[in-house]
Amino acid sequence: MAANEQALRVILADDHPIFLIGLKVVIEQNQRATVIAQASAPDELLETLKGEACDLLVTDFMMPVQDQNDGLRLLERIRREHPTLPIIVVTMLNNAGLFRSMLALNVDGLLSKASMAEELPAAIDHVSNGKTFIADSVQRMLLEATDHGSDILVALEDLSPRELEVIRLFAAGNAVGAIAAQLHRSKQTVSAQKVNAMRKLGLANDAALFIYLQEHGLA
Repeated sequence: MAANEQALRVILADDHPIFLIGLKVVIEQNQRATVIAQASAPDELLETLKGEACDLLVTDFMMPVQDQNDGLRLLERIRREHPTLPIIVVTMLNNAGLFRSMLALNVDGLLSKASMAEELPAAIDHVSNGKTFIADSVQRMLLEATDHGSDILVALEDLSPRELEVIRLFAAGNAVGAIAAQLHRSKQTVSAQKVNAMRKLGLANDAALFIYLQEHGLA
């Protein structure tokens, strides 16, 4: 980390103490991020988020405490109360429907605990640069669950060549500013073309767009 680069402030949440230790080690190994607080239950996490300013939340999906074990409900509340907070979810689950529901809540990163050591540093790099990170194992699960219907071709035909060009560059990891520079268009024009493409495809957020393009061979 450069001398003038401030470390990312990270809050961790998991109900397994050993896994919290492992997460902390992986996150702090390159000195780009520092763990400022930890939580082991949903209520504790919500209180911590209220009291600690942070740059990133890395959380388990399920932290059962009495009746409160609905990970989607917890993520929904966090997103409502902290709409701009980047969130990376690390989970042992392997369910395409739940993955899609998490991404619909604008989760910025999604990966498996099994590949956490290899993929979490990359996820943090992506998310800290405003990009979405979806682990290879998660992408495979989503691909296997995809229904390749004829309606997809109809939807893609609705895109203009410029809209298709913009979203393909976005899926390749380029930010709006970089796409604008590459295509010699204004940021406002590129942003509008991306938004129009997502509207035509019925996609609500960047994560959904990323998955859509991966699933259909456009990325």
